[in-house]
Amino acid sequence: MRRQHDAEGKYRDNLRRAVNFLLDKAQPNGLLANPQLRGESGRYMYGHGFALMFLSCCVGEEENAEKRKKLVQVCEKAAKYSWEAQTNRGGWGYVSAKDGSNFDEGSVTITQIQGLRAARNAGIIVPNDCIKNAQAYLKASTNSSGGITYSLAYGGGGDGRPALTAAACCCGHSFGDYKSDLVKKWIKFCVNGGLKDYGQGARMGHDEYTHYYWSQVVYVLGNDRYKQLFPEASSDEIVTWKEYRKGLFEVLKSSQSPDGSWSSGSWTGSVGAVWVTGVFLTMLQLDKAALPMYQR
Repeated sequence: MRRQHDAEGKYRDNLRRAVNFLLDKAQPNGLLANPQLRGESGRYMYGHGFALMFLSCCVGEEENAEKRKKLVQVCEKAAKYSWEAQTNRGGWGYVSAKDGSNFDEGSVTITQIQGLRAARNAGIIVPNDCIKNAQAYLKASTNSSGGITYSLAYGGGGDGRPALTAAACCCGHSFGDYKSDLVKKWIKFCVNGGLKDYGQGARMGHDEYTHYYWSQVVYVLGNDRYKQLFPEASSDEIVTWKEYRKGLFEVLKSSQSPDGSWSSGSWTGSVGAVWVTGVFLTMLQLDKAALPMYQR
């Protein structure tokens, strides 16, 4: 079935303007963020990773030959910037390894992995060593309970974080790994950490970020894959998209503000309602399979 792209649909003009904005803001060195801006200076790899993911998803849908050529060129330079910004441990930090004294941490690492995966899907070359090193980083960041810890730059160890672990599950799927012992360990950690149903964990710390990734994982699991991965699982442990989706929709519909937005809470309070609204809208539209990044 053909997907909608920026030449079709009610929001085609909005999408086109968004693409043009990011293309115009691309730096000569490939960075898709502006480190000179106050809000981006200390965390520009976040915006870069999400922008790379978005633009890469647009490449295959662009029918104008000249614009598609420009999209490819920008994505090629952006992907190169990402893998050159990787630390010697295989992760990424808030800024490039060079600018950040080789610091890395889990959340930016996940953002870069998904951006590079989207670039690969669009036919952009990403060195195999970059991917292998990122995989090794996530493996080394996994503690004995199966949770992803904050940073290898700090020596690793510590408590596993549900948000980072849910994101790591997505990255496992991005690598084409759906059933290895490591991915299964991450999934179990998330289930045991209270992410099985949306409603009961909705207002935990980092919850918007956590469920943005966990919803993608559950969508891929569908209604039968969890039982295939864990045949010994009891009926009350089994995770299904049908049940998770039901709780997700109920919570999000009931918590939406009259102006159509969602407010932020806890950790994401500094990010704001625009980001949270975008995240929740992505979750609500997973069934549409509109972007390659979110398809089963």
